[in-house]
Amino acid sequence: MTPRLRQFHSPDELTTAVATLLEDRFRHKFGRPHAVMLSGGRTPLAAYEEVARRGTRAADDLHVFLSDERVVPDDAPESNFGHMRTMLERLQVTEGRILRAKTDLPLKKAVADYDRALQQFVKSGGRITLGLLGLGADGHTASLFTPEDLARGKGALAVAITRPDGPTRISVTPDLLKRVEVLIFLAVGRDKQDVVSRLLKEPDSLVAGRAVRDAPAVQVWSA
Repeated sequence: MTPRLRQFHSPDELTTAVATLLEDRFRHKFGRPHAVMLSGGRTPLAAYEEVARRGTRAADDLHVFLSDERVVPDDAPESNFGHMRTMLERLQVTEGRILRAKTDLPLKKAVADYDRALQQFVKSGGRITLGLLGLGADGHTASLFTPEDLARGKGALAVAITRPDGPTRISVTPDLLKRVEVLIFLAVGRDKQDVVSRLLKEPDSLVAGRAVRDAPAVQVWSA
């Protein structure tokens, strides 16, 4: 896996490109169930807001799921789903086509339920055509922070991640990421320059790089 870099002149330019890509993918009819994986974090939020403003209606065969979620109520500021709810409503993606962690369940049940939903989608022949990922300055992606997180998710599509400095999380795993046809890391800001360089030159030195090692196509969009 060798990531391909696409460099943008400004965060606004990157936001517009992400919004346009998402809009195209959301409304494209593949003739079979297909999914887009959305990332939480600050970087993609402006793109989600732009998609919502454009008023696109999603194709009926589109499914959506999240790369990770914090175990908090949907209306909490930390909720990734809460940040993208408006966009999904404007897209008219029905509840049954949104695969997400049910954070109101006990953690073990929430992880099992999310894993089961993802497994069922894949086993039924669904394609995951596109996935967005964040890239932390520490080299993490989704909610995969350590090599132990990667190992603990082996054989599953979802895993619980306990953090000492924040809420418990539920994340997709490398076994899920290798099923995504095109993965795009989004990285904005001077504080991300070093980690982007490492991801491009020495991907195995980062948890993020190791997480997508078996993915068929990986890009880095940076500004």
